[in-house]
Formats: sequence, C-alpha cells, structure tokens
Amino acid sequence: KRQTPDLASLLCDMAEKEKYGIYHATNSGGYISWYDFAKAIFEISGKTVNVIPVTSAQFGAKAKRPSNSRLDKSDLEKNGFAPLPHWKDALKRYLTETGVI
Repeated sequence: KRQTPDLASLLCDMAEKEKYGIYHATNSGGYISWYDFAKAIFEISGKTVNVIPVTSAQFGAKAKRPSNSRLDKSDLEKNGFAPLPHWKDALKRYLTETGVI
C-alpha cells in the first residue's frame, strides 16, 4: 500500500526543480499535539472515545522533551514548493488505505 504519497510527491518535485538542501516537511494544517492527533483518529474513524490529555511528566517519559519542537517549513515555500495537503486529509487517506475506515 502506498501510504506516503504526499512526501513522495514533494521529493519528486524537489528532484525535478533541483532545489537541494535540508528541508523540514510535514503536512499543512498548523501545529497539533499528540492529543489532537489521537482525537482526530477517533473522530475520522467515527468512534466515540474520551481522549484524555496528559503531560510528558504524567506519562512517565524519562527523556527530556523540548518545550517547542515544531518544524520550520518556511524554506519549502521560499523555494517554490507547494504546501503538502492538510494533515487531517492525509490521516483520512491513511485510515482508508489501511482499512480502519
């Protein structure tokens, strides 16, 4: 199954334009937490689940986490690459392709 079409398309576009470098690439739609992502999985799947947010400390994470680990995707736009589709669209396609919905 093809589950990375958005990234594959971007990589082909990069190779064709010969705009090489280091880029951060994620789907569009703003910054979300793992909590938001989990809620979206259940919403798109049509399941009613009460997702409860927890902090890294409550989860028992041993590794130190940065307070802000957002990726800066501005170089993609500066070099003429189209933004990737919204993350909810990508998630819905993934859940459909894997038979979850």
